[in-house]
Amino acid sequence: MKNKIVSNAIKTTSNSKLKYIIFLIIAIIVGILMQLAPPQILKRIIDNNIAKGVYDSLWKLSFYYLLAVILGGIADFTREYMMAIIGQDIILNIRLNMAKKLSKLPISYFSNNPVGEIMSQFTSDVDAVGTVFTSGLIGMLSDGLKAVGIMISIFILSPKLALYMLILIPIIYLITRFFKLNTFKSQMEARKAVGYINGYVQEVFNGIRTIKIFGMENQFISNFQEPLNQNLEAVHKTSTLDSIFPCLMQILRAIIITITVVIAVSNGFGTLGMSIGSVAAAVDLISRMLAPIEAIAVEFQTIQEALSGLERINDFDNEEEECKKELILEREIPKKLSISIKNVSFAYDNGKNIVDNITFDIEPGTKVALVGRTGAGKSTILNLVAGLYKPNQGSIKIGEFDPFEIPANIRRRIIGIVPQSFPIYDGTIKEAITLYDENITEEQIIKVAKTVGLHEDIMKLPKAYDTFIGEGEIKLSYGQYQLLSLATALVYSPPILLLDEVSSGLDSVTETKIFKALKEISQDRIILTISHRISGIIDADRVIMLESGRIVENGTPTELAGKDGWYAKYSQVEKLGWKIGANC
Repeated sequence: MKNKIVSNAIKTTSNSKLKYIIFLIIAIIVGILMQLAPPQILKRIIDNNIAKGVYDSLWKLSFYYLLAVILGGIADFTREYMMAIIGQDIILNIRLNMAKKLSKLPISYFSNNPVGEIMSQFTSDVDAVGTVFTSGLIGMLSDGLKAVGIMISIFILSPKLALYMLILIPIIYLITRFFKLNTFKSQMEARKAVGYINGYVQEVFNGIRTIKIFGMENQFISNFQEPLNQNLEAVHKTSTLDSIFPCLMQILRAIIITITVVIAVSNGFGTLGMSIGSVAAAVDLISRMLAPIEAIAVEFQTIQEALSGLERINDFDNEEEECKKELILEREIPKKLSISIKNVSFAYDNGKNIVDNITFDIEPGTKVALVGRTGAGKSTILNLVAGLYKPNQGSIKIGEFDPFEIPANIRRRIIGIVPQSFPIYDGTIKEAITLYDENITEEQIIKVAKTVGLHEDIMKLPKAYDTFIGEGEIKLSYGQYQLLSLATALVYSPPILLLDEVSSGLDSVTETKIFKALKEISQDRIILTISHRISGIIDADRVIMLESGRIVENGTPTELAGKDGWYAKYSQVEKLGWKIGANC
């Protein structure tokens, strides 16, 4: 199947870098011609001038020889430079196309694929494909044409010598291929070992407190020895091959040149019938011949690596996208929206139903808590209402909208989501609230920060709302991050607010701030929250008790407390100091 990601990247680069491609073609042609010119000039210098003692035009021919070498060097430099520019532009466009593809994939793709695997596709796989354009394919074409040109030039000097060279070329190629293939394997082993070392060091740093507390330093040092030894062994093997190969090629080059000289000039002008100038030219051409053959062997390996990377990018390209279109609203989004869930069932990857035939309605201005132990289906219902997944059966409506079909351009205006763990990206507080949405004004940012009780804390920071937070920058407390996530969800004042254990792990002061903020913004707004604790249901108007993906109780806290049901039993267990279980 055609890889649209790569083909579109090549097409985009071809259109934007056309003049660079023209310069590349010219550089390849000039480079080949300048490889062939010096030996022919050398032949004329020796045969027509030095051998005959004629020195009139010697300086001119010498200048031409030097000029050809300089022009050849300039052409090779231009070729490499153009290839680098074109190749890097293709790599950039491949990654850009992959990012666009990634933005269209459903949430299930991210759930089913490890982060490391996705990162590997964006980095090492793209780099492998990119080398085809920075050196592999174009380099092989250029070196192949150069080798053909040299063979033609040798054939002009001596057809027999050209025949001998044709026999030697496969031998040179196979020797080069053997060394480069084994070197590549050793380098890959070294990279894997380095990756293991990096991962191990990161693991140690993340758990250094635990390691210190339990006195396990020696054990971790002992375990660290294994990846170090693997890396050392792979590096030694690579170094050995890298040391042997150039020496072997120098010896092989010397042997070929020696044989050429011996058979060419053993009796006067030799058995090959070549003049001294022709022999000198042949020696020069043979020296030039080995370089492109070695390069072709390396480039062939590069192309093989690229094919495996291309296959993985093709698999990524074939991932099924979400079909969502931009929606143009003819009127403002209503301030009051209801939620209707009818006979909804859902299972991840065609497994067992996590939610089984769920039905309930929520009117505007109602606070509803989903309560149940681990695996009851609370988070799954929240994800379905948020539109992250489409139900396998049944329907969900937010007003007139199907949440799964709500396009990105209006989703944030309808639904605000506060996850249990709010990721903070490197940037300013202002950017953390807006998530780089330029339509959000300064007034909206300050207003929502005041609403959640974070404005005063922000103003105490060095640059207020322009203070950078994240890795290596100012760090907020856990409670402040939770308030910041609430501000991010509320900045557009959406009529639906979804909370995932929003009070989990908070101190009493921050919890009070959040409860106060939620009370202030709850008028005419639906707040759907999940909790595994009865005490964490945030003044709910209704409580829906879940067990194994089904609703087992539904009513007001007062109604449910008066029954001898699930809610009452949960309350009794909590009062005795038992925990029901963490949220899933």
